[in-house]
Amino acid sequence: MSNFSERYGYSKGSDVIIREEITTPINNSILNWFNEFEVFLGGNYYVLERDVWQFFLNRKLQNYENSYTRRTIVIASEFDNTSLEWYEKLNLIEYFLSKVKIIIPANTYGGFVDRLNKEFERHNFAYRIIGDGIEEITSKVELESIEEALVNENVGVKTHLKAALAFLSIAQESPNYRGSIHQSISAVEALCREITGENTLGKALPKLENAGVKINNVLKEGFRKIYDYTNGLDGIRHALMDDSNPPTSDEAIFMLVACSAFINYLTEKKNQIK
Repeated sequence: MSNFSERYGYSKGSDVIIREEITTPINNSILNWFNEFEVFLGGNYYVLERDVWQFFLNRKLQNYENSYTRRTIVIASEFDNTSLEWYEKLNLIEYFLSKVKIIIPANTYGGFVDRLNKEFERHNFAYRIIGDGIEEITSKVELESIEEALVNENVGVKTHLKAALAFLSIAQESPNYRGSIHQSISAVEALCREITGENTLGKALPKLENAGVKINNVLKEGFRKIYDYTNGLDGIRHALMDDSNPPTSDEAIFMLVACSAFINYLTEKKNQIK
């Protein structure tokens, strides 16, 4: 029988982490967010749409349809425009926020930003609203690092990383962030087991140098602490039933990127001693 990740077909980071595109679910979430603004702002929303029409889209004002009885007519049509590039849609969000920030209380503005960021997180979108703009939180280089690790010669590494991606997928009824983090660190553990013969990462890390793999002590200590995070009394493996501080998509993606990069680093070091 095929394993979990093979059944769901996730073989690379870009299958799960959405970058340089806006999928239909993300687009719908953004439009729902604008609809919240429309309800909250009332007539002021149409004033902002007029501003978007004239100063962001740079279109003729006499062609603007201004009707307080209609729902969104400018922003909605732009986001439903399939020829509009994904980054132009993000530019529109930034422009809209720069205008709305001036006319609503700071705590209300923050609440709207938090809601859209949660939607971005829910969809594993590689961008977040940070400060006054939209920033990339998962780069092309990081995705390439995941995909390099996914073709590692070690079967255990590949199996665990594919499972980590599958657990992250929003196609699941409920993404399993704990499971994803567990699988990411297990992928590192699998490679270290191959190098040192030790069954756990905690035992393997101190013995890498004895096996001929010399790594920076600070880096080694950093990964020991990451292992402690996943394996300690408050960690992922020992707190599966504790929902008081559950891991998020951002934490799971961070672990996937960090573990993939460490796997690639260790693989290169291992290959140097052959």
